[in-house]
Amino acid sequence: MVSRKHGFTLIELLVVIAIIAILAAILFPVFAQAREKARGITCVSNAKQIGTAILMYGQDYDETLIPWFVRSGLPRNEQRDDLISWTQNLQPYIKNGMPNRPTNAGFTGVQPTGMMKCPSYNEAKFQETANRPDCDDGALATGVWWPPKWYHANYGIGFGVQFGSCTQEDPYAYFAGSDVRRIVMSFAMPNRVAETVIVTDGFTGVIANGGFGTTMGCESAESHHGGGTHIFLDGHAKWIARNSERYLATDSNGCVYKRYYAVDK
Repeated sequence: MVSRKHGFTLIELLVVIAIIAILAAILFPVFAQAREKARGITCVSNAKQIGTAILMYGQDYDETLIPWFVRSGLPRNEQRDDLISWTQNLQPYIKNGMPNRPTNAGFTGVQPTGMMKCPSYNEAKFQETANRPDCDDGALATGVWWPPKWYHANYGIGFGVQFGSCTQEDPYAYFAGSDVRRIVMSFAMPNRVAETVIVTDGFTGVIANGGFGTTMGCESAESHHGGGTHIFLDGHAKWIARNSERYLATDSNGCVYKRYYAVDK
């Protein structure tokens, strides 16, 4: 009796390979989305801790919002030791995410650490989002802001700036936050603490031209799944879809304002 060995034909193997390729094409994006969702959850968790730390800082400093920087009294140098960022000033409360101080000359691209590092941060995407017409409209230019020299955080904080003419095209805003050159804002000043943003996905650190900067608001629009992480004045954090500066409301006088960015509305 003759024994016959059976195997797959070339066509059968090609069909199996094609099916595997189709399944991979379907499943890989799903896996990528799941990973990004997990990163977004990590970011919101970190943001909640940062929000709590901001409240704790304010309790120790006469019920005021932490300034985005204070002056150290030291001379200006490449590391900008003349300034102490909000990230550094929160360290006694979170003990996580202290910026790694670069020691070499001509440093660039020094990354943030701990909970001040967003696992989803993409520098090219962030710059593209920031420079859109409905955000900074090209103001964060290469050679001036980008590429950053030293990231203190992948988050930016409010700085008490007021602008806008109350129209749909140019809505009013008064950002929460403190800037020692203009205003140190008290906890009592904002009218809607649960709806007013103080920190978003963004940037804080030494920029390309040696200056020191922070961004918050519209720049966060593409940080996670077409939106960004936002920390509110009552300490809670959540994801908001798209450009959070384009969520508008109108007061009794007809002033169109930015819902999440107007402390006096």
